Amino acid sequence: MSQARRKHIMYEVDRDERMARRRSPRVKERTNAVRGVEEGTPTHGQVLQVEEAVTTTDERTELREIARSMARSFAATIDFYKRDYGGSLTHVEAVGQTIAMQANQREWVHGKDVKKIDWTDLAAVGAASLEEAMTVWLQIQEAAEDALESGARAAAVAGDPSPYELAQFLAIRNSFADQWSPQGGIESAMIDMMSVAFSLQMYWSRIAHQRATREHDTQSKTLREYENNGWKAPFLREAEAVEQAHRLADGYNRQFLRVLRQMRDLRRYQVPVTINNPQQVNIAANGGQQVNVTESAKSKI
Repeated sequence: MSQARRKHIMYEVDRDERMARRRSPRVKERTNAVRGVEEGTPTHGQVLQVEEAVTTTDERTELREIARSMARSFAATIDFYKRDYGGSLTHVEAVGQTIAMQANQREWVHGKDVKKIDWTDLAAVGAASLEEAMTVWLQIQEAAEDALESGARAAAVAGDPSPYELAQFLAIRNSFADQWSPQGGIESAMIDMMSVAFSLQMYWSRIAHQRATREHDTQSKTLREYENNGWKAPFLREAEAVEQAHRLADGYNRQFLRVLRQMRDLRRYQVPVTINNPQQVNIAANGGQQVNVTESAKSKI
């Protein structure tokens, strides 16, 4: 396959560069509330605000939030068993029941669809091994990235497609990507937005046509049965259904054109300049076409 016909990879990123950025240390200022414990001092028993600077990374911040969510899930499960609909257990009994439930969950969580893993599943794994829970979390992240890059996530927004409907959506998405060759996440997201809007526009245009023509056919049949001529206007509720389909189709068309203009403007105001030699400058214009500018014309740029 020639270079010109090669499918462009959506959301293409350098995974090593991304990981290096996520693990790059940064200093974060934060305020902690502490209570004075030293007796005989003016601050004994008082709540104090202590400022401190800590070194962290994006990866550590994310994992801390995951751990907090797991802890909240554990506490919520205990609270469930203590309530009437959970059995009205004592706190000790509720904790024991939660631990027993987590043991059962750990036996099958690894075979579960990553899309259906919830916080109680992660909390169950984390109760035995926090490292293993983080491994499951990374698997969920990888699956989410695959869905984003493949177009499955954008297709799901447009509905719950059958295999053929998914192929139809991806055909639109790939054709847009081939023409625009999106660079990075923002332009790839715009391609997805246009693909969803165009797919829904086509869907609602078909629905509008079906509603209008089928209503006409149904009424014509009824009129013939009563030996009446002509065509009666649809009932108000039926007319509203036809109007709704037309309105939605038009709305998605407007959304498609709006994102298309945004993509065009993004390219227009971010023109890369490549200097090959002192006498000639190659400027990448809209669509990737290069324009050669000679030495005499550079002063006009």
